[in-house]
Amino acid sequence: MTESNVNNDCLIEIGEKEEETAIAANNVTNHQTWSGNRNEDKVGIASSIRAKLRSEAQSSASACIYRIPDPIKRLHEKEFVPSLVSIGPFHHGKKNLQAMERVKLGYLNNLLVRLEPETSVEHIVEKVASMEEYCRSCYEEKLQYSSEEFVEMMVIDGCFIVEFFRKEEGKLPKDKNDPKDDDDPESMTFVTVLYELLLLENQLPWRLVDCLFELTNNQGPRGKKFKSLWELSCSLFSRWVDKIDPEKKTSEPRHLLDTVRLVTVEPDDKEIVFPVSESLPSATELVEIGVIFKHRGPDNTLGINFNDVDGVMEITPITITPNQSLMRNLIALEECESRGPHKYQITSYCRVLNDLIKSSKDVEILMNKNIIINFWNLSKEDIASFFSDICKNSVTTFSCSRSVSMVSTNVRMYYEHRWLRRWISSIKREYLYNPSSIWSISNAVVLVILLTAIQTVYSVLSYYKS
Repeated sequence: MTESNVNNDCLIEIGEKEEETAIAANNVTNHQTWSGNRNEDKVGIASSIRAKLRSEAQSSASACIYRIPDPIKRLHEKEFVPSLVSIGPFHHGKKNLQAMERVKLGYLNNLLVRLEPETSVEHIVEKVASMEEYCRSCYEEKLQYSSEEFVEMMVIDGCFIVEFFRKEEGKLPKDKNDPKDDDDPESMTFVTVLYELLLLENQLPWRLVDCLFELTNNQGPRGKKFKSLWELSCSLFSRWVDKIDPEKKTSEPRHLLDTVRLVTVEPDDKEIVFPVSESLPSATELVEIGVIFKHRGPDNTLGINFNDVDGVMEITPITITPNQSLMRNLIALEECESRGPHKYQITSYCRVLNDLIKSSKDVEILMNKNIIINFWNLSKEDIASFFSDICKNSVTTFSCSRSVSMVSTNVRMYYEHRWLRRWISSIKREYLYNPSSIWSISNAVVLVILLTAIQTVYSVLSYYKS
């Protein structure tokens, strides 16, 4: 090895040692810096974390408009995603929805033409801009729209809803840009728009729409005011929810979909969720042991009652339509919602029907009792299929509301003693309802009392055991 090579190797070795020494010194310096300021750094990091937690908590507490969870959406995506009109930020700007943007602008122009001078478009924009922070907080996720884009979207979409409701109520004349109904209130275009105004991902905050409604509520015929937004909503949605009484408003809705939930759930049901260990017997099985099905009325709220003394189950009627998006979006809303006094009521109702309906024969039993209203003449197999997957991937597959939990417990207890009920029914048919029976009337009366007493004792013992 030459002297030059030896010198080069020595220089390389010295250079590497100097680099290692510099790195070690830098690490010591960094450690000393962290150690020297660790109290300040800890306080700063902790403060940052707390601020983020507070922001997240506030956002979660005020959010009421959600994206559908993927496990729910992927099964029936078409029933959660708009195909004609976008409302709000989640589907704004999609190419397949651009045709309705021109219709929205036409509606806004018609509304502005009728405005009194003191209510200009600038006044509307100013009012909506003052609500921007509140409106953003109503959406589950942080929105990336600029302030100008967001306020413009809220104005155009909100005014479209206001104008659409007034036109469909017949308070305003229609024009060529309106969704065509061809004098048929059930036409596909009109119904599609109405359905899509009730998609969970297609909502505006109720307070915003109501504000726009009131700002323009002096435009009625001959200067008279229109009905309130709540009254118009109840009127339009009555095609799916029978006997809506606008006077029974229990609280302010958070958006249009929430208006349907408010008029279909019982306001006194507490926010309690109970575990469900097993499903209920089918309608056919319950009829075989003497259960009598009746439709519940006249109240339109979804509910199920069961009298375990006489075996009568009362169920609120449900109208089945080809479009199942409304029920699925109501269930999705309850799935996304983590608070509120109406948690899981609609889902629990559907869960009971899912248990009762296992075949087309079960559907026929409930149709004959006017519990299932098949207005569109769908096949019994299709109706059974709808209920079989309505609650798939929902948390309430394993839990339900307090009222439904009580009904489920009582029905299962009633069914567990089916051998006794079948025996009693057999005795009654054989001896009490048979004119040729040798039993006397007095013996028959005694037997009825005895059998009733036995049945009552079993019911009481089962109750306390449960």
